[in-house]
Amino acid sequence: MITRFVVLAGLLALAACADAPAPTVAAPAAPAAAAAPATLAQPARAGAYPVFFEPWSANLDDAAHAGLTRVAELARANAALPIRVVGFADPQGSREANVILSRLRARIVADELIEKGVPRNRIRVEFRGPTPGFDSLESRRVEVRTDSASPPRR
Repeated sequence: MITRFVVLAGLLALAACADAPAPTVAAPAAPAAAAAPATLAQPARAGAYPVFFEPWSANLDDAAHAGLTRVAELARANAALPIRVVGFADPQGSREANVILSRLRARIVADELIEKGVPRNRIRVEFRGPTPGFDSLESRRVEVRTDSASPPRR
């Protein structure tokens, strides 16, 4: 319940500084078949697991929850595996709003991994803000990276 309140408060803050429509707080509608969210069954590249979001949303759908469960199992089974969570947003709206949204998305994904048993000190959270040149599902994502280039937070 507190997480939903935090998400709602964050999205309302985004709406106040965005030049775009108000954020969606309700569960996102199913996207078109061509833009279906990743289920995280396969990494986008070695060690990178994407979680996709609807525009102006930081809600995790059922596929994201299931995929993050698998990533958490992988992390728990490999105690030396560093985890880096990197948030992105599309370029619609103000830069400030998109930086906040990318940070919120990354934090929600990291919190979900912690809730699923990954120690907080193994997760490094980063956010990049808007992805210039991309106005698509791929730009509205969080990548959970589990490669050796992701040193754990100390």
